[in-house]
Amino acid sequence: MTTIKDPILSPYHITRDNNGFSVVETVTPQAKYLEKGSEGKDYEKAVCYPSTLGGCLKKIAEYKTNTDKEYQSIREYLDEYKSIYSNIQKTFELGV
Repeated sequence: MTTIKDPILSPYHITRDNNGFSVVETVTPQAKYLEKGSEGKDYEKAVCYPSTLGGCLKKIAEYKTNTDKEYQSIREYLDEYKSIYSNIQKTFELGV
C-alpha cells in the first residue's frame, strides 16, 4: 500500500492499493469520551474512496471546509473551499 501524507492535508492523508484510493482521517479522541484516567490514542478512519488522486484532493478540501464554522453566505463557503483547494493544488502542482 502507498501512503501520501503532507502537513497541508492534515488531519487527512491518502492511501492507494490495488483496488484504488482512500481518504483517511486521523482522529484524536475527545477527553469527554475516554474512561477516567485513560489516555486516548489517535486512530485512523477511512472516510471515502475517490476513484482518482484529484478526487481525493477535492474531497479533502471539502472536508477541511466542513468544520463547525458558521458561514454567512454560500459565497463565503465557496471562497473558503476554493482557497483550501487552491493551496492543496499549489503544493502538489496538479492541474486537477
